[in-house]
Amino acid sequence: MSLEVANIHPNIKVNRSELKRFIRDKLKELKVNIRGKDINIVLADDEYIRKLNRDYRGIDSPTDVLSFSMDEDDILGDIYISLDTALKQAKEQGWDLEREIKFLAVHGLLHLLGYSDEDEEGYNRMMELTERLLG
Repeated sequence: MSLEVANIHPNIKVNRSELKRFIRDKLKELKVNIRGKDINIVLADDEYIRKLNRDYRGIDSPTDVLSFSMDEDDILGDIYISLDTALKQAKEQGWDLEREIKFLAVHGLLHLLGYSDEDEEGYNRMMELTERLLG
């Protein structure tokens, strides 16, 4: 498995190695074997995420996290996180940016693993699991 984290945000720096280590630990905790599958996490700004959201979901506004599952043998998928939105949400929640990024990364990862939050039951299950994984 290859796990890559790219930070293309022009101003906000993030410890990419720590995020990679965190996601690897969560995969082990979930007892998920994604051997031979790649995951890419891209940390971007609101404008970048807004364009993705518009082009792929038809929603012309930024969002916090987008996950794109790949139906390919060697790629599990891509997770895009807006650091601008993550920073705003972290301030609103009263915690630091690192925790918010981890929260969003886990949420995106769960989507790649097949979890859905489209209905109340799925949303509650994902939120409960996300919070448990964050400790």
